[in-house]
Amino acid sequence: MYLTREEERILAGEEGEAKAKALEVIVKVGEAVGAERLIPIKHAHVSGASYMTIGDAGLRFLSRLAEIGARFSVPTTVNPVSYDVEDPSALPMVRLSPRVVKAQSEILRALEAMGAELILTCTPYYTEVPRRVGLREGDSVAWGESSAVAYANSVLGIHTNREGGPLALMAGIAGRTYFYGAHDPEWRKPRVAYRLETPKVLDETEAGVLGEVIAAQHRDEHPPLLDAPLGGEAALKEFSAAVGSAGSLAMVHITGVTPGDPGGAVEEVVTMDYGDLARRMEELAPGFEPDILYVGCPHASIEELRRLYRALSNAGERAGRRTVVSVSRSLYLQALREGLVERLRGLGVRFVRDSCLIVSPFSSSARGVGVATNSYKAYFYLSRKGVKVGLAPIEALPKLVS
Repeated sequence: MYLTREEERILAGEEGEAKAKALEVIVKVGEAVGAERLIPIKHAHVSGASYMTIGDAGLRFLSRLAEIGARFSVPTTVNPVSYDVEDPSALPMVRLSPRVVKAQSEILRALEAMGAELILTCTPYYTEVPRRVGLREGDSVAWGESSAVAYANSVLGIHTNREGGPLALMAGIAGRTYFYGAHDPEWRKPRVAYRLETPKVLDETEAGVLGEVIAAQHRDEHPPLLDAPLGGEAALKEFSAAVGSAGSLAMVHITGVTPGDPGGAVEEVVTMDYGDLARRMEELAPGFEPDILYVGCPHASIEELRRLYRALSNAGERAGRRTVVSVSRSLYLQALREGLVERLRGLGVRFVRDSCLIVSPFSSSARGVGVATNSYKAYFYLSRKGVKVGLAPIEALPKLVS
């Protein structure tokens, strides 16, 4: 791999042991995939920050990095953690052990010591961070959250590979990543197109199921081109989360959404029928009365909160009391200013900030519990942990409670 003189100097340890080790990891991974050079990044978003997912090994790894003086070279933000750090009791059906609280606190202290901004959300694109960092179409970043990766490439036109949590961490310290995959304009040119024949615009739940279908069918190494009407911000978020959870796609070029000309030459067109999507929706629909109505995987948008309020306002009290929303701290503050938090809390809604039902201890406490959600990603992960899950759009969720 070609390295600049500055990169050689960093590798030689002239900017410290931690930065040298981080760059060494980036170079080795880059060489393994055939990258010929490195590129600077403007931002890193680190996943794998929850103690429930990285355990003691991850805690020791992060603590050791902080001890040897590791510091992020670019603005770096962090994914959700095990619980709401200001209200640990916010999670439903969870009794946090002192050990989990202590370990999670140590993880956050280590990341903060390295210079991370603890936004604790899987939707960094809904925060002020992109504006403050000055992220623009075509910029390269290193994001570790799969749903945010697909959203960045497909909706924002920001370039990032689907990094593992440790690799995004190393890229943030090194300030660089390897030039490969989504950073390469040639890779971003689709060769296979998917066209959905549908009589309607897809809501967020249908968009998530479509993401499952695309992830299962697409085998080309280049991203797919999709021609389908995804209805609004929540549908784009849930579609991105679905292709990242049901598969490993880092990007889908969505006609009318993804910035720029896709370029290249499409070699194959796959036509899909809405009827197939509708049948899969029926399979995933709740066939039970849910104990929890869940919105916010990935963390909820302000538009989802507005829709949820309208839907719950026309429902009985029991539906509100069973509703859980996970949301970023910054969007919670925006909703607070709009009066949405007060109104939703007045209907009995429980807010979880900094965390969610996926990366918290919820799933280990809630086997057999019935959850209805508008999120395919939540369905995908919770159902694999023994939670009974059904899918329905926000407007249909309150109607499931008698």
